[in-house]
Amino acid sequence: MPTRNPESDSPKGGGSSGATPPPAVLTAVRRVLVPLVRTLIGFGISWPMLANLLKSVYVEVAERGFALPGKPMTDSRITLLTGVHRKDVSQIRNAPPPAEAAAAAAPSFGSQVLSRWLTEAAFRDADGRPRPLPRNAPSDGGASFETLVTGISKDIRPRALLDELLHAGLVVERPDGLLELDTAAHVPRGDLDKLAYYYGRNLADHLAASGHNLAGGMPPFLERALAYDRLCPDSIAALRREADRLGMAMLVELNRMAADLADGDADREDANHRFTAGLYLYDEAEPPAPALKAADSGGETAPP
Repeated sequence: MPTRNPESDSPKGGGSSGATPPPAVLTAVRRVLVPLVRTLIGFGISWPMLANLLKSVYVEVAERGFALPGKPMTDSRITLLTGVHRKDVSQIRNAPPPAEAAAAAAPSFGSQVLSRWLTEAAFRDADGRPRPLPRNAPSDGGASFETLVTGISKDIRPRALLDELLHAGLVVERPDGLLELDTAAHVPRGDLDKLAYYYGRNLADHLAASGHNLAGGMPPFLERALAYDRLCPDSIAALRREADRLGMAMLVELNRMAADLADGDADREDANHRFTAGLYLYDEAEPPAPALKAADSGGETAPP
C-alpha cells in the first residue's frame, strides 16, 4: 500500500493535484459516511452546513499537517492539497478562531471524581471495586462522597454534584443510604452537551488510529473487532451483557494503571502525550438475504 508523506508536494489520493484516490479507500470512506450522515440529518445538519464546515476543516488540517519543511504554508498550496478555492482559503485562514466549548478543554469535574472513586485505595474495597460511600464524612474521618469531592476541589458543593450524578444514573443510592458507583452506566444519558463531546472525542480518536494504520503508520495502533451475523435477539442480548462486563473490567483496570502512571509523570518535562483506549459494540437487524437458487446453494452453510 502506498503511504502518504506530509512533506511531499502532491498528496496521495486527491486534491487538485491530479492523483487518483485508491477505489478501496473511497469505498471505505463512503461506508464511514453513511452513519455519520444519518446522525447529521437526525440533528438537522444540512448539506450546505456540512459543506461549509468541511471547507474550514480541510484548510485547518492542510495548514497544520502538510507544510513543507522550511517553507511557509501558502493559500495556493492549501488549494492544491484540498481543492478548496483560494479565495475561500484566504477567508477561512483570516477568520477568528471558532469558540470552543469549555467541556472540550478538559475532563469534567464529575469525571475526575468518578475516576478517583475507581482508582484510589481509600475508595475501593478489598476486591478493588469502588466502595459504597456515605454522603457525608463520618466522625472517624473515613471515606465518604463528601471527602471524595473535597479531596479534588473545595469549590464544588458535593450535594450539587451528587444530584447531577444521580440524575445521570452514574451513582445509585441504596435503601440503606449508601451511594454506589454504577460502573456499567458509562454513557451520560440525557445530557446532549456531554454526549456530543464524547461522540466527537471518541470517534475522532478511533478514526485517527484507523487512518494511521491504513496509511501504514508504525507502530500500528491496536484496533480489533469481531463480527457475526445470523444471530437471534437472545444471543445478541447475551453478547452485549458479556461485552459490557469484560469491557468495563478492562477499562477500570486501565484507568487504575493510568492514574498511577500519571502521578509518577507529574513532574516530568516530557509528560505531554495523551492516551485513549475505547470499546464499542453495535448490532442491528439486517434485511433477509436473497434466497439462493438450488443450483447455486450447493448445500453449504456460509461461515459467520
